[in-house]
Amino acid sequence: MRQALFGIVLGGALTFSGCASTGPKDIQAGPGEEAGAASPGEEAKLSVEYINVVGEGDRVLIGTTGTVRYTVFKLSDPSRLIVDMPGVDLGKIAPSLAVGNDFLGEISTAAYGENKDIGRITIGLKEGVDHEVKSGENSILVSLKKSADTAGSEPGSVLMASSEAVTEVPLAEESVPAKEAVSSETSAPAQVKEEPAGKSAKQASKVTAIESATEDGNTVIKVLTDGVAGNNTSFALSKPARIVVDIWGVTNSTGKDLKKLEDKFVKGVRIGSYADKTRLVFDAAGKTLPPHAISVENDAIVVTIGPGVKAAAPTPVRAASPEVKPVETAQPMVIEAPVAAEAIVKEAAVEAIDYKKVADKGRLTITTSAKTEYRVREGKDGKTIALDIKGATIPDELVRTLDASKLGTTVVSVSSYQDSVSPSSVRVLIKLKEKARYSVQEAGNALVIDFSQPVQEAMVAAGEDKVITAEDAAAVPEKQYTGKKVDLDMMDANIADVLRLLAEISNMNIIASDDVKGTISLRLKNVPWDQAFDIIMKTKDLDSVQLGNVIRVAPAIKIRQEREAFLASKKAEEKLEEMDIEFVAINYAVAEDLVKQVKSVLSDRGQVTTDKRTNTLIVQDIRKGIESARNVITKLDTSIPQVLIEARIVEASSSFARDLGIQWGADFKTGSNTHTNIFGSSPQVGQFGADPSTQTATFDGDTVAYPAQKQDFSGNTGVTNYAVNLPATGTAGTLGALGFIFGRLGDPLILDLRISAGESQGQLKTISRPRVTTLDNKEAKIEQGESIPFETTSASGTATTFVDANLSLTVTPHITPDGSVLMNIKASRNSIGTFRTSGGQPSINKKEATTDVLVKDGETTVIGGIVITDRNDTDKGIPYLKDIPVLGWLFKSKSTTDSQTELLIFITPKIMKEKAVG
Repeated sequence: MRQALFGIVLGGALTFSGCASTGPKDIQAGPGEEAGAASPGEEAKLSVEYINVVGEGDRVLIGTTGTVRYTVFKLSDPSRLIVDMPGVDLGKIAPSLAVGNDFLGEISTAAYGENKDIGRITIGLKEGVDHEVKSGENSILVSLKKSADTAGSEPGSVLMASSEAVTEVPLAEESVPAKEAVSSETSAPAQVKEEPAGKSAKQASKVTAIESATEDGNTVIKVLTDGVAGNNTSFALSKPARIVVDIWGVTNSTGKDLKKLEDKFVKGVRIGSYADKTRLVFDAAGKTLPPHAISVENDAIVVTIGPGVKAAAPTPVRAASPEVKPVETAQPMVIEAPVAAEAIVKEAAVEAIDYKKVADKGRLTITTSAKTEYRVREGKDGKTIALDIKGATIPDELVRTLDASKLGTTVVSVSSYQDSVSPSSVRVLIKLKEKARYSVQEAGNALVIDFSQPVQEAMVAAGEDKVITAEDAAAVPEKQYTGKKVDLDMMDANIADVLRLLAEISNMNIIASDDVKGTISLRLKNVPWDQAFDIIMKTKDLDSVQLGNVIRVAPAIKIRQEREAFLASKKAEEKLEEMDIEFVAINYAVAEDLVKQVKSVLSDRGQVTTDKRTNTLIVQDIRKGIESARNVITKLDTSIPQVLIEARIVEASSSFARDLGIQWGADFKTGSNTHTNIFGSSPQVGQFGADPSTQTATFDGDTVAYPAQKQDFSGNTGVTNYAVNLPATGTAGTLGALGFIFGRLGDPLILDLRISAGESQGQLKTISRPRVTTLDNKEAKIEQGESIPFETTSASGTATTFVDANLSLTVTPHITPDGSVLMNIKASRNSIGTFRTSGGQPSINKKEATTDVLVKDGETTVIGGIVITDRNDTDKGIPYLKDIPVLGWLFKSKSTTDSQTELLIFITPKIMKEKAVG
């Protein structure tokens, strides 16, 4: 991984905190990575000389006797930072140091490992504190900051609370050309000019003052020194825009670490003191940095900022002091030639990172919002490729590791994150199974990297393209992880060291076989340790076996071979074991029905037969097979649950009928023996009578009245002779009638009138409560009604046949695992119809409902809606005359009937709680 040289702010900070120690000259960014490794001879002599809390209590400085290899990870509950240094002695440091400020709690040290050869420093953190780790030749600096306060600051900067001095320098490999240090999207190129000094001019040793003025619309800032400050370097940075000037070999004697300026181009100058230099940071007032020029005079460095500064080609920046040496990395990387984009914009954002298999190769596509400058690096073993996208940011949802091992390409994983060394860059780390050829191409705003398929995998058939996105990576794991969450940031770390670290975190014993070799690069943040363990296993084609709190790790193929060998040995033992026989009596099930299930759990030598008479299974096998068979029989030979079904059948009916009719006529009598029929009336002299065809009359010469039948025509015996004969029909039951004969003495005209009417109303409710108990999944039927006999005649003679007119209820219950009852219900109501065949066979009226319902145990379901409504209105009369208002009632009769019948069925299932076990 790319290493960088940094200076750290120590002089003023150590004075402020009361610590007397010298800081490192070079600081290398690399949280969670291994710094440059010393030789074995040197590693045995390394030790920690001191641990100091500096600055405002927001930094921890660890002094060492040389360059150390270290690994940093963060744990939670409680929040703490762990720094492991293999081969480093902590004997000179106290076991515990209580701090107790806004950033730190307690700092403790300990040695662990089999030989106690790993030095561990545990830094207790307060909640909401983030960390950043940088290292130099003889020190490790841990910078702390509150999460809420870091939103506006650039990642990777070390801030002093009082002076806001920063430690930002360009990367060591990029320090020669100025364009590598100046971001072209935020500032114009700087013009650096150095004025010749006289022979007697002495070299500057301190900064005495800072002055500012305005000339021709430009801001001119002079940094006054006590001599010629020729040994200096400068560069520009963005986010936020600023100019950094390092003056080597001088100290700050101004007595200030911040000078505020009321200027439209520069809002202030920050001054930071280092052991070997003084740094000045000119903060731009706006988001972008105007053109600027830097020149060296006899006793000053002049910085001119403004639109009037003529832009010139960047002048190479003076090299740093010879004392500054780059730190050798543990795993150096071969740097390819940098690739410059055609046009670099202000700021680009990574929009998508997709990896898919196309034909016989893997393709990684990185899409950005604009063209960017990028650089590709390859690890020493050729299995790790780092792609740095400069001047870019990456959203949180794309900061993760994609598992590409399932696609069958040479790429194992793709990790993407904001580079901690260069915060304005995005790093994409690609891990390969083995070294393979690859090509990088630009396609618009996208970078396309194609990886050739390894030779041994070239014959794999190309299937449908599969794309692994960030969403897919989040959805892949189905296992629930419950381990303690950790942060891991490593590159080319030894697998054995990573497993030992996870063992320490999880308090588990992890044993790795001799075949577990190689390195791994990963960046995991806030993930459970067991998930990190699984990811490492899958990435490196490893597997594990856990026995209690001991986990054994070996190559997956070796674990698989061990399991196959174990199964083979078990089968061999089974073939040598003696056979046994056992008789198992079946209580509830049928023995023959269990043969298939029992045979499936027996060994290859086992067999099972049945005895139908005693309903017994005869099992012959080794003892283990017999025990398995008995367990199966115990679970299957159980009594079938029973269900009690209670039904309430309610049939309600209501009826209403009303009849109204009229009869009338007229007679005309001219003499004692002469009668004339008028309007159809009879010749008798009528009085009141109860029978419409019979009236009581008194004839001439008689004193006794006797009934006489009203009839005129002998051929119509029994038929009344009213002129209007529309009596009530009798549908309302027994009718009442009222008759009148109207006449006047001396008047031969007689009017005979009869009115008949009737009304009936009834209600009927029939309730039955049948109950039946049935087995689960067995049909139960409830039926009530009558069988109607009728005779049929055929060539063979007369036979009597019965037709059922019943109320029938059929229920098939099923008990669900949650205690509910699923019922298939069929309800029918058949009754005798009014139609008759020529042979006298009646018709049957059918009402039927079929449904499936799910009810809880003891709850009631209702089947209703089987309703029959019959209404009949009948008007009879003489046409036209019956329609006359009021008088029309003398020429018509009316009949009304209304009946309604409804059937309701209430069903309540109850599970019988008693359950016998076979």
